[in-house]
Amino acid sequence: MDQTRIHEDVTQRCTAGRLLRAARRITREYDDALRPVDLTIAQFGLLNAVGRFEPDSISELADLLALDRTTLSRNLKPLEKAGLIFRGEEGDGRRRRLLLTTLGVRRLEEAYPLWKEVQDRIEGRLREDGLSQLTAGLKRLR
Repeated sequence: MDQTRIHEDVTQRCTAGRLLRAARRITREYDDALRPVDLTIAQFGLLNAVGRFEPDSISELADLLALDRTTLSRNLKPLEKAGLIFRGEEGDGRRRRLLLTTLGVRRLEEAYPLWKEVQDRIEGRLREDGLSQLTAGLKRLR
């Protein structure tokens, strides 16, 4: 097959490429907005997930977020080092519950209005019908 055709086909049709490009752009918007509170959107999401679910272990949180356990551990370390997340004492089956610290709760509260501003802006660009279609399409892909 002609290389030009391959390049054109992949460039025009690759769902993964489109999703990755959109995700990088949107991630940059959130990261820029959250910079004043020294968080990235990934860290904000982790703080929110830990606060909401109070998982019994890293494995449980990894399952909830569809993340590799090793990657999740690596991403949690800076949050622990900053005093935003606490890993409890070993319990049954060597599980260690993850909790937000008081500082973690406060940082999440400081970050929320910054996150909300970007979220509202992106939802506005998508409009109601686009947001519904995007949400439904992503749900089907998952």
